[in-house]
Amino acid sequence: MKNVVVHASTSYEVVIGSGASALIGEKLKELGRTGKVLIVSDSNVAPLYAEGVADELVYHGFEPTIFTFDAGEESKNLSTYGDVLAFLAEEGFTRTDTVLALGGGVVGDLAGFAAATYMRGIHFINMPTSLLAAIDSSVGGKTAVDMPQGKNLVGAFYQPELVLFDTDFMKTLPYDEIRNGLGEGVKYAVLEGGEIFSILDAGLTSENLEDFIALSVDAKRRIVEADEKEGGQRKLLNLGHTVAHAVETLTEFVVPHGVAVAYGVRVMARLAYERGELSEEDFYKIEELLLGNDLALELNPVEELIPYFSADKKKAGQVLTLVTIAGIGDCRLTNVNVEDLPRYFEGA
Repeated sequence: MKNVVVHASTSYEVVIGSGASALIGEKLKELGRTGKVLIVSDSNVAPLYAEGVADELVYHGFEPTIFTFDAGEESKNLSTYGDVLAFLAEEGFTRTDTVLALGGGVVGDLAGFAAATYMRGIHFINMPTSLLAAIDSSVGGKTAVDMPQGKNLVGAFYQPELVLFDTDFMKTLPYDEIRNGLGEGVKYAVLEGGEIFSILDAGLTSENLEDFIALSVDAKRRIVEADEKEGGQRKLLNLGHTVAHAVETLTEFVVPHGVAVAYGVRVMARLAYERGELSEEDFYKIEELLLGNDLALELNPVEELIPYFSADKKKAGQVLTLVTIAGIGDCRLTNVNVEDLPRYFEGA
C-alpha cells in the first residue's frame, strides 16, 4: 500500500492499495471517532460496496446508516444536498458523528459539502471509488454542488480527516470511467511531467496503478499545502478546467468531467503552440499522450464555449485567470480580459 500525508489546515492520511476499504473501522478508531456514520453513496456504487463498508464499521462498534441518491452529475444540486441535511437531522446526527462519502467525485463533493455545513461542520471521511476521484477530487478539501448557472458555484473548503482508496474498486469500473479518470490524469502529467507523464505515456497497468495514484495525490498535496484556499498557485490545478466546465455546462453534463478536462488540456496545448509559447516537440508529446489514452477528442469548438467562460470561478471582475502551457512540467497562470477572450483563443 501507498500512503501520502497531507498537511493543510488539518493533517490527514491518504491510503491507497488493494483491500484498503477493510481498514475503515480500524482507521476511524485510530482517529478517535465513535458513534454514528452516515455512508453517502449513489445508486451505482451503493449496491456494490455500501453494505461491506457498513459491516466493517459495525464490527468496530460504529452505527452506520446508508443514504443513497441517483447517480450522475445532475444529482449534485441544492435539492439533493438539502435531502442529505434533512436525513442527518432526522436521524439525530451530532458533531461527534461522521459523514463518509463512498463514491466518485459527485458523491465526495456533495457529502463533503453536507459535512462542512451541517451543525457548522462534522467529521468527514472520503472513500473514493473512481480513478478520477482518487487522484483528484477526494484530496484538497473542495466541496460543492452545481447550479443551473454553472458548476460548483456553491461550496466550501473542508478537508477530510482520512481518504481511503481501495484499488480493488477499479475492477468494477467500466472502461468509460477509467478513461474519465485518465482525462484528469493527463492534467497532472502535463503539470508535472516526469514520472507521472512517463507512466501515462507507457500506459496505466495494474503494476503501476498505485504509483500513479500516489504520485498524482502527492503532486496535489504540494500545491494544496502551499495554497489551500486557491489564492494563487492552487489555480494551476485548473489546467483544462475553464474549457471543461464550459463543455459540461453546454452539453448538460453529457460529456463527463475527466474527458472534458482532457479536451481542455488539448485546447490549451494547441493554443500555446499556435501562439509560439509551446515547443513543437512538447506539443506533439501531449498529442501522443492524449491519443495513447483514447483522449484525442474534438468536442465543442472553442468559439461556442467562450460565452460560458464568464461563469468560471477563476474570473475576478472582468479578468479570467487561465492556466497556460509553456512546456511539459511548466504551466503558468495568465490573466486575460474577458473582452479579449475571442482574440486570445483565435486559432485554438
